[in-house]
Amino acid sequence: MSTIVLIEDIPLSKIEFSPGNPRTDAMDDLDGMAASMGDETNPMLVNPPVVKKIKGGRYQVVAGERRVRAAQLAGWNSITCQIKDLSAHTAHQLRVVENLHRRDLNPFDQATALKISWLIANGDAMGLNEEIESVLGKEQPQTHILADLEDMLQKAGFVSTHPAASWDEVLNHLGVEMTADSRKKLMRVLSVDAKVQEKVRELGLTEAALRSIGTLEVKEQKQLAKELTANPNLTRKVRRIARIVRAGTHTLDEALAEVKGQVSIEEIEPVSSEVIPDDERMTDLVIRLLEAATTAQQSLDGLREMLGDDYLEKMPEAWRGYADEALKIVRKM
Repeated sequence: MSTIVLIEDIPLSKIEFSPGNPRTDAMDDLDGMAASMGDETNPMLVNPPVVKKIKGGRYQVVAGERRVRAAQLAGWNSITCQIKDLSAHTAHQLRVVENLHRRDLNPFDQATALKISWLIANGDAMGLNEEIESVLGKEQPQTHILADLEDMLQKAGFVSTHPAASWDEVLNHLGVEMTADSRKKLMRVLSVDAKVQEKVRELGLTEAALRSIGTLEVKEQKQLAKELTANPNLTRKVRRIARIVRAGTHTLDEALAEVKGQVSIEEIEPVSSEVIPDDERMTDLVIRLLEAATTAQQSLDGLREMLGDDYLEKMPEAWRGYADEALKIVRKM
C-alpha cells in the first residue's frame, strides 16, 4: 500500500514529467483546464496532482500531468501536490486508472496501457515481480515498456492463450468495463507498426480505421501513413483502401488511385474476381473458433485426468449423453 507522505506546494521548476505516462496527448486542449483552475493565489484544485521524489531534490508526476501543465500555461510558480512513496508497479497502475477514467485516450495509448497492465498481472503471477519492477523503473515511453515486458515474459515461458491472470480479472481490478469483443478489437490496433503509429496519431483516425491499417504489411502501412499525412481527406477512406489491398486484387497504389478518383476500380485489371471478404468479421470469427477449440481441449484434458482415457464409459449416465453429443459436434467440424 502507498502512503501519502505529505501535501505541500512544490515549485513547478522542480517538477518533471515521466515518458512512461500512458497518455501521449497530455499537452492538448489545456486552455480550458488552465482557466478552470483559478489563479495561483486562489486555486480551484480539488484533486492535487500526485508526485514522487526523485534525485536532486526534484519530483516526478505520477498522476495529474495535465493539471501541472495547465498550471505552467497559466503562469503559476508552484502547485499543491500529494507526495507519495510509490513502487514502479503502483505508479503505473495509478497512471493507468487515472487516464482510463478521464478524457478519452487515443486508441493506441489505451490499448498499450491495458496490455501492459495485463502483462504485469501475468508476470506477477509468474513470480517475476523484481524483473517487472526493473522494466517499469526505466524512464521510457509506454511502447518501449510494452516491448520489454513482452520479451521478458516470452523468455520466461509465458503463453498468451493460457494466461495466469485473465483479461477479466485485470479489467475488473482497473474498474474498466469492456466486453471481450471490444477488447480484442482494441488490441488489434497494436498491429500498426510503432513508427506508423507516430505518423498517424494526430490524424484523428477511428479505432476501426486503425485496425484496418494494422492488417497491411508494414511497408504498405508506412506508404499509407505517408499518403494520409499528405492528404488528410483520405482518412475517411482508410477501411476501403485496406480492404481492397487485403483482397489481393489490387496494389496499394491502385487502391489509392481509386479513392482519389483518378481511376475507377473497374478500369484496373483485377488479379482475381473474388468478392472482397469482410476481413474484420472473419478475424473475429476465427478468434472465437480458436477460443472454442482451446476450451474444448481443456475440458477433454480435464475429463481424461479425472476419469482416464475411457472417460465416456466411466461418466455418470446423467452426463454421458451431453458429452457424447458435444464430441459429435466437434467431429463434424
